[in-house]
Amino acid sequence: MPKFSRTGRAIAGLVATAAMTTGLVSATATTAQAATTCAGSVSIYGVLEDGRLTYSAINPATGDLAKVRVGPDLGFEPKAMATLNFNTVLVTSTAGALYRVDVLTNNNVLELSGVEKIADSGWTHDKLTYDGHGHLYGTTAAGLLLRYNVSQAKPQGSEHIAQRTEIDTGFVLKTLTATGDDRLSATTSDGRLLDYEISGAGAWKSHQLKADGWSGFNQLVSPGGGLYYGRLATGAMYWYKDADPADGSGSDISYHLDDPVNTGGWTQTMLSAQPNTYTCTTSVGSVDRDNIAEVKAAGRQLMNEHDSAWATASQWSCLENLWDRESGWRWNAQNPSSGAYGIPQALPGSKMAVSGSDWQSNPLTQIKWGLSYIDGRYGTPCGAWTFFQNNNWY
Repeated sequence: MPKFSRTGRAIAGLVATAAMTTGLVSATATTAQAATTCAGSVSIYGVLEDGRLTYSAINPATGDLAKVRVGPDLGFEPKAMATLNFNTVLVTSTAGALYRVDVLTNNNVLELSGVEKIADSGWTHDKLTYDGHGHLYGTTAAGLLLRYNVSQAKPQGSEHIAQRTEIDTGFVLKTLTATGDDRLSATTSDGRLLDYEISGAGAWKSHQLKADGWSGFNQLVSPGGGLYYGRLATGAMYWYKDADPADGSGSDISYHLDDPVNTGGWTQTMLSAQPNTYTCTTSVGSVDRDNIAEVKAAGRQLMNEHDSAWATASQWSCLENLWDRESGWRWNAQNPSSGAYGIPQALPGSKMAVSGSDWQSNPLTQIKWGLSYIDGRYGTPCGAWTFFQNNNWY
């Protein structure tokens, strides 16, 4: 597999530029992440201004661009696109038609096996995205959010893209991408990063992940798993990692502003990430103990490993809330009154020595002890959190 330099060209024949624009997300200095091993890659399809389809593969652990392929002209003027799977992409036309683009291969070349019109009209969406769990989402220029059920890997038409549901109005967004099962992220023209949980018509929740800083992106795509890829008008592509994409908070998003995918070359008029194309395991052998987002990510993995029955979003929410209140997930947190110490606020702190002699300085040792304590006394993190809410201690 050829390797592309981040500062080199990204799309064949297009020269990268290092220019930056205002409105790019800013954050505090990025710290090193725990070692991550990933299987698979992030797959992103796109369409160039001349109508040609593109395919790009990115290493989800490092953000390195691994592959770029440019295919043939689609034969119509595209408006919006959504990737269903590795060889099926849905694309609307400016005339309101819906096409299914069938990819034969994207390995050494990007070759299509066909482009089939599966609807003549009615597809006037300005944005499309697929959540990887049977739901296709689209917005209109007026801000109506729609959801469709996709029942086939290669839909033939309305019989396989059915049950049109009007979620609600007011979704006037600059970008839109699916991040998981009935989960969407979007940016607005004033720079907000938003997260949506969709249940059905009129039933949805929104969370503001960031109040500003995202206005510079004209494309935002996500393959799920907490990864975001934002493209600037200059053609630069940046990547971000949300340690817990289901928590409705942007406080645990890691930024890679000094380590972009590319500083230029991403000139596609539209982009679409294929959902669920990779899995990653984070090594918790060492973390930056002062990076709360990184400590939390390691804590969630240790929780999942401690008891597979705890490996749910609800149990993680309980544990995160518990130790947010107890210590803010700070390894050196100490109660001045009682002397309770560390992330789980052990009293005395020396109790944690059973999990490691480095209990005073290693957040991982503290987390392991805290999980064992919760298991033995309350059974689950949610059991401990419920007790804490009633008693203000656990």
